[in-house]
Amino acid sequence: MVLKNNLEKSLKDLEMRIKELEQSNEGLRSQFKNLEEKVKERDEETRDKQETINNLEEKVREETKAKQEIINNYEE
Repeated sequence: MVLKNNLEKSLKDLEMRIKELEQSNEGLRSQFKNLEEKVKERDEETRDKQETINNLEEKVREETKAKQEIINNYEE
């Protein structure tokens, strides 16, 4: 009888622990999902910023080329 009661208590304790772990796991999954979303947003921001940088660099190259042509024409 005592053994049965001990086993039942152990079983209930284990069931409660399993529920706690499942809840913790759900919380961790939620946090992980949020972090994945933030990483995705940052990647998009980085791509947008890199595109802006590339466009500005191209504009600088074009302006430099135009100025060099003006200088070359002036020297001729």
